[in-house]
Amino acid sequence: MTRRLSTFLMAALAATLLTQGAGVRAEEAWQFEATPYLWASGMKGDVQAGRLPKTAVDMSFSDIMDTLDFGLMGAFEARKGRWGILLDGIYMKVSDSATASRSGPGPIGATARADAEARIEQSMLAGAVAYRVTDGPTAVDVIGGLRYTRLDVDAQIDASLFALAGTVKRSGNKDWIDPYVGARIQYPFAPRWTFVGYGDVGGFGVGADFTWQASAGVSYEFSKSVSGVFGYRYFKVRYDQDKFLYDMSNDGIYLGAALRF
Repeated sequence: MTRRLSTFLMAALAATLLTQGAGVRAEEAWQFEATPYLWASGMKGDVQAGRLPKTAVDMSFSDIMDTLDFGLMGAFEARKGRWGILLDGIYMKVSDSATASRSGPGPIGATARADAEARIEQSMLAGAVAYRVTDGPTAVDVIGGLRYTRLDVDAQIDASLFALAGTVKRSGNKDWIDPYVGARIQYPFAPRWTFVGYGDVGGFGVGADFTWQASAGVSYEFSKSVSGVFGYRYFKVRYDQDKFLYDMSNDGIYLGAALRF
């Protein structure tokens, strides 16, 4: 009887240790999530470079799509226990052209013509570390990281008057790095449905003068490995240094798919 009781206790203890070990391994295992998405964002603000006059920008998402050559957006998250690594990247290349002409008075009349082409590339990459403060049904993360922004601009003007013709080309780029801090909340409010809220502030004069961002949306779990995400996102940046002003806000809805593995 004693031998049977000892054998039972040892088996129960071994099962308990194995269960605890499996739980620890599951908690400590890395989890990954990749989210390609589309941010249907418009742009509104002011841009100024050097002695050129300040230019007001007011473009809807449809305006941007008319001039978009290429765009790529995506987010990635790696998590282990309470710690996580967050990445978010946006790349857009837009170009446009215009032609202006004017004829002078008289039967022959002088004709002046100008053809202009412009190309703008915008890249933004953010990387952050997240720590999960609460890990119950509602998950709250505090976040700190760096955001890299780069703008590349090329412009060319071809002008002609009588037999005279000339070409003017201008190009330039500007890049900077902003520190930022923020928070994220994930609240499951119905089966398969989760509310996701996010906000951050940054710049602080280190790179840009100031930046802030906020988003609110929902995710729907199609399966354990695939979810759909949908919401609204706003991003504001003001950079005014070295005779270059970029005071711009981007806002619009986003739509994507989260793939977990």
